[in-house]
Amino acid sequence: MKEHLYALGVTCIQHIQYWCSDYAPFLEQVNNFYNPNNVLDILFPVISFVDSVFASQLLLVTSFGGWLNCILKWWFLEDRPYWWIQETNYYIGSERPKLLQTSQTCETGPGNPSGHTATAASVLVLAIMWISHIFNDRKWKTSLWKYAVYPLFGSLLISVMLARMFIGTHFPHQCIVGAIIGAFLAPALCIYISDPYIWQYGSYLKYSPKQSIKFHMTCAVTAIAMCLVTYHTLLLSGIDPDYTVRLAFRWCDNPDDIHVSTTPMFAMVQCTGAMLGWSMFVTPAVSRFRHDTYKRSFIVSAVSTILITYGLHCAEAAIPDENITTFYTLNFIINIIKPLLYLRVLPELSMLPFKDKPQNFIN
Repeated sequence: MKEHLYALGVTCIQHIQYWCSDYAPFLEQVNNFYNPNNVLDILFPVISFVDSVFASQLLLVTSFGGWLNCILKWWFLEDRPYWWIQETNYYIGSERPKLLQTSQTCETGPGNPSGHTATAASVLVLAIMWISHIFNDRKWKTSLWKYAVYPLFGSLLISVMLARMFIGTHFPHQCIVGAIIGAFLAPALCIYISDPYIWQYGSYLKYSPKQSIKFHMTCAVTAIAMCLVTYHTLLLSGIDPDYTVRLAFRWCDNPDDIHVSTTPMFAMVQCTGAMLGWSMFVTPAVSRFRHDTYKRSFIVSAVSTILITYGLHCAEAAIPDENITTFYTLNFIINIIKPLLYLRVLPELSMLPFKDKPQNFIN
């Protein structure tokens, strides 16, 4: 059954690569923009400059979604199109189909679900929630914006799915699963976790911020433990969780296009570090720095964001990769401190020029 599903997916990919060949540069940019790494390294700092609450929501959804994506990839252990067509026995007795490979094709983890599609769905749903919140804050009682935003965001999500299939790194059903997961996670985590915690209502009224921090840290540590248990359970079952990396090196037309950031272990380190950092440093205090916070310095905020981002980029580039344990440990630590720098230090710096004056908020 799975082989037939894969074969049908390959046929769809061949048609997409034929029909969309003229739009290859655009699809490449779409792939880059919704890369989960770029969301954490670029989009998150930019959003933190505008609104710490929205940035904290983005970080929670992206990091938890990335962790869930890695766990599900290890559970499903599905192939990617560009290596499946070479490994399968489905085409014995007939000519194997040929798929176009680009510099973005050679990702190394299992294929299901699509992390890019899940990230895109999460970001787009979060953006809709943020726009709706701004309209409610400003008392703008109109729904006309939905007629423009909904079709636009729907088109963007479809373009991400097409982009992932165009480069031959996902089957159609993997993109659909990713979109469903991402669209569900964003409102669920905001409605039940981040919003009640930051604005102190619902179940979080029963606990002090310190108790909530301990609870969130316990959840983050549990998530890390689940990663280790899943990884070692596969090993004990005789399954190498990293076998897909070898398949990528075997069938990638240009092995130089393979990057460590596409491995499941790197994604797991990045996402669990960000989750732990969120649990430690995101508190109701982040609500002080929002899109409608009046007394803050945009110049200080912009300069601080640039300097912090540049400093973190240099620190990540300086991590030695000779020792894999050291490499992953240092990356884990850097991702822990990112929420501290962007959600706590940056707001304090931007409001520093007004520290001797009362804080005013536009409601």
